[in-house]
Amino acid sequence: MPTSQENDEARTSLAAARTTLAGERTQLAWVRTGLASIAVGIGLARVVPLLDSGALAWPYEVLGVGYCAFGLGLIFFGVQRGKLSAEHHVEKPAVPAGGRFLAAGGVVLGIATILVVAMAR
Repeated sequence: MPTSQENDEARTSLAAARTTLAGERTQLAWVRTGLASIAVGIGLARVVPLLDSGALAWPYEVLGVGYCAFGLGLIFFGVQRGKLSAEHHVEKPAVPAGGRFLAAGGVVLGIATILVVAMAR
């Protein structure tokens, strides 16, 4: 029969494995969101101008480039966050630098999208 100390070690090991897997899922979510943003950017820059030949293409192209850059930032941020969660240090930061910058970028892209759609015609 396992001792109390062996049970504690097994619980600690399982908890560490769950934490590591949760960090990996979070990292993959950031990458998935970044890829979705890049897909939106490609759609805005290349597909939307083809749907209406009378519309100006450059606002959609600029907005598409912005979404692609935002997507790359999300992927980079997610990978950095995943590296931080893989390290087992108590004094490490929970979120890498750049999180507020990405949040501001998302707000700016949202507002720009509303403006471009509102001014389309």
